[in-house]
Amino acid sequence: MLAAQLIGTRSGERRGGTAPGRRAARILRRSAALAAVLMLSMASGALAQTAERQVGETQVFTTLPYPGNPGGLAINGKTLYVDSSGGNFDRAFDGRDAIFAYDLRTGQLLAERPNPIWVTRQSPVAPMGLAGIALDAAGRIYVADMNGRVDRVDPETGAQAVYATFPTGTYTSFTDMPSFLAFTGDGSLYVSEGAGPPIIWRVPPGGGEAQAWYVDPRLAGSYGSSVVGLAVDPSGQYLYFAAGNQAPGVVVYRLPFAHPDVDHLEVVHRYSDVVVTPCQPEPTFNYPNCLAAQVFGAAGIAFGKSGKLYVALLAKNQVSILAPDGSEQARFPSPAENAEREVPFSGPFGVAFDGRGSLLVANIGEPTLGYGPDGSPPPGSLPSSSSWAVFDIYVNDTASRLIRPVIP
Repeated sequence: MLAAQLIGTRSGERRGGTAPGRRAARILRRSAALAAVLMLSMASGALAQTAERQVGETQVFTTLPYPGNPGGLAINGKTLYVDSSGGNFDRAFDGRDAIFAYDLRTGQLLAERPNPIWVTRQSPVAPMGLAGIALDAAGRIYVADMNGRVDRVDPETGAQAVYATFPTGTYTSFTDMPSFLAFTGDGSLYVSEGAGPPIIWRVPPGGGEAQAWYVDPRLAGSYGSSVVGLAVDPSGQYLYFAAGNQAPGVVVYRLPFAHPDVDHLEVVHRYSDVVVTPCQPEPTFNYPNCLAAQVFGAAGIAFGKSGKLYVALLAKNQVSILAPDGSEQARFPSPAENAEREVPFSGPFGVAFDGRGSLLVANIGEPTLGYGPDGSPPPGSLPSSSSWAVFDIYVNDTASRLIRPVIP
């Protein structure tokens, strides 16, 4: 009888398990079902939120503290890097610029790393700050110091070193102004020239002195070079770049890496309406920002997964979308819409995709009252401005493949 009872018990355990085991299984099934319902609810909410937004709809993603004037953007996972550009030529004695790290999900400054990272300028007295940002496979930051070099920064420690110098450099932006950066698969870094000779530079893998990769007088503007935004196309075969300003006009070009010569330079799109009126005093006048618009026509450019090219039109305070065939598909905001915005576009510069359908755009914004020649802070507290913003523009697109090579 005892044997029969034991056999029965074992048989029962095989058929249905013990009572506590069955209760635990029911709890796990209910928990899994609840989690599935919550995930579906969250996904439905996200889809509904996306569905409610129209292409071109713009909101403020975040606002920078001092020194403001957001310039270059780059995204690594859930982190958005934003640097300070000094784009209004107004912080000549600061001696350093900032790279801020934001949570891409919330727009809040991250707390678990050096934040901001302060990057020392090439010269303690210099008119410009930082511009384009690129990342390598290790997540290190490569940033253009518009006063004449490219720095490499470790975002975990804040350690920094000079990665590239330029043979035309004279410790001022007027003879060389490295602006935006793009890596290729072999580790070469291509750098646009915003003010010096009409050159696109190539920095060899591992860094060092930049070499002239392409030189062409057609890339000149009213003063010197005017190549600012540049990007590698989705195929990896072409370098796209924007050059020119209001005098010669702004043109988006492309050039094959295999044949970087004048015979292979192609016009992708020519903007015919970027002429801006001369800088005139007015109640809300921003002379440095207006002056920058005279010198530069376009700023950052980026490819979407759709194959479209997104262009920040600094001279027009707008973002332009070019279709894969080079035709302009859309542009926003209109001047009337911009005038009505609580935070208007005022010097759109760097661009990056957030991975959720939006294009993030750095807005240089208002001038800054910086430190004095003796290092003294400005009167009162350090200034702030709601215009030092990063915009979130819904475009229903995500980033094309970005090249992040292994760099020694």
